[in-house]
Amino acid sequence: MRPGPMSMSMAQNQNQPQGPGADALRRVKVELKSAVGLLAVFSIAINLLLLVPSLYMMQIYDRVLRSGVIETLIYVTLIAAGSIAIYAMLESLRLRALSRIGEWIEDTLFEPVFAAAMGAERGLVKHSGAQEGTPFNDLRTVRQFLSGPTLPSLCDIPWMPLFLIGCTLIHPYLGLLGLGFSMLIVALALLNDRVTKPATERVSKGQQEAQRVLAEAARNVDTVSAMGLGRPLAEKASRANAMSTAILAAATDSSTVMIGAGKFLRVVAQIATLALGAYLSLAGHITPGGMIASSILLSRALAPLDQAIAAWRGLQQSRLAWGRIESLLNASGALIESPIALPAPEGRLTIEGVTVMAAGNKAILNNVSLVVKAGESISFIGPSGSGKSTLCRTIVGSRAPSRGAVRLDGGDILMWRDDQRRKYVGYLAQGTELFSGRVRDVIARFDEPDDAAVVEAAKLSGCHGLILSLPQGYDTVLTNGGAMLSGGQRQRIALARAVYGDTRIVVLDEPNASLDGEGERALVACLAALKQRGATVVIVTHKPALAHLADRVAVMQNGQIVKLGPPTEVLRELVAPVPSSDIRAIPGSAR
Repeated sequence: MRPGPMSMSMAQNQNQPQGPGADALRRVKVELKSAVGLLAVFSIAINLLLLVPSLYMMQIYDRVLRSGVIETLIYVTLIAAGSIAIYAMLESLRLRALSRIGEWIEDTLFEPVFAAAMGAERGLVKHSGAQEGTPFNDLRTVRQFLSGPTLPSLCDIPWMPLFLIGCTLIHPYLGLLGLGFSMLIVALALLNDRVTKPATERVSKGQQEAQRVLAEAARNVDTVSAMGLGRPLAEKASRANAMSTAILAAATDSSTVMIGAGKFLRVVAQIATLALGAYLSLAGHITPGGMIASSILLSRALAPLDQAIAAWRGLQQSRLAWGRIESLLNASGALIESPIALPAPEGRLTIEGVTVMAAGNKAILNNVSLVVKAGESISFIGPSGSGKSTLCRTIVGSRAPSRGAVRLDGGDILMWRDDQRRKYVGYLAQGTELFSGRVRDVIARFDEPDDAAVVEAAKLSGCHGLILSLPQGYDTVLTNGGAMLSGGQRQRIALARAVYGDTRIVVLDEPNASLDGEGERALVACLAALKQRGATVVIVTHKPALAHLADRVAVMQNGQIVKLGPPTEVLRELVAPVPSSDIRAIPGSAR
């Protein structure tokens, strides 16, 4: 029994990439079909109107000059001028339409590309080009290509036979001559493609490497300045840029040779057409008007090819950029969110055989399993490189495990909707990063801020007084990630962001790394308040005094949990007992 149309369609849909990014890409392609059809109509009309100069010259030479009738000259000129005015209007509309299409594509794909790029960073999107980074530059490249002068020339290439047919109608020899020169220029364009395509790819990689080094230096400007790393990093970026520049220069040299050869062929084609037309005119096979018209027709036929060769590198860059965007969005099928808003979680955390692999096939986390009850607090300790921070990123869903799963109330944390993670999950990363914006919006996670909840979170983290001392208080705009604040101040505001609202699970990675005594006391008070609220708390710390505040302590080594139990029991086996004076030094630490 043969499958029906419906089953065939379902099979095809199962083979297609699924997900918001792939859906947006398909929508763009569907909408572009109708846009391309409209542009084709415009191109037909524009190229038909471009026949007017040739027909006008034929009328002038073959009718006006022979008859000497001024009225004919006036009427023919008015008709030609009106036709060219219509041509100019249609060309303007076509350029405007292409510009709008470019803007629409960028606006439509920006959010899916952003989500897919973030998914690639989290390991959700398995995309070989994800680390090449610059998907937004790729979007801008595609938009600039659509809005620039190159695409209209390419749109006119399919109508080149129209002008060659016009030459053939004047005389077959003229059509054959035009066809021969067209084939030579097409061969030149293909050769240009073969020469410049590999160089374009290598140039793109070199530029991306230079941009990566510069971005790293900008993110770590304090370290760069303190240790005098500016020159070596600049030299590293310069070497990558110089390599791409050298490749670009070589490709440009080859391309300029092709461009020059194309212009040479075009001029020679016009001269040859005029020479052949003059010969045929002298022999009585065509009129003088036909000679001039054939030269104009052939010039118009070859113009798009000549312009395409000149803009070939831009076409290659746009094609590569679109290929990377398409590959990234088609690979983003894992970013499908649950279509249903799940109930507010209690905070039960289940880690099921989580393994996270690094480059070189080395396991950062190796088959980690753990259950944390709702409202329980657990502290992770261990040497640097034991996988604690990676486990934190896996728990909050910013890093996808290679194997296993992290579940919040039974649901895979990766499948929880972003709006729900934003509402119920709090995270303080080891490297504190504040985004630019008003303090109140930063704490409220850029949702519509609840003033009472913002102030409550600030008081909970001990930064309410700090914020009030800022120039505009909670309306103070933080720029450059809060560069105007000290490290401890940024960490306390980041802690307020982590505990804002109805947060059910809070993950704190070295939360006291930049805090002074006052900040540590505020942190301890915050942990006590979270405990009273019933939130599940995960803490990574190197300080036994802070680890003692948790219900359980887990010791990590080589990506595995090697010890797990009550704080007093676990810490007694690892280090000398913590003096009671050290514990009592932090308010609220008594048990």
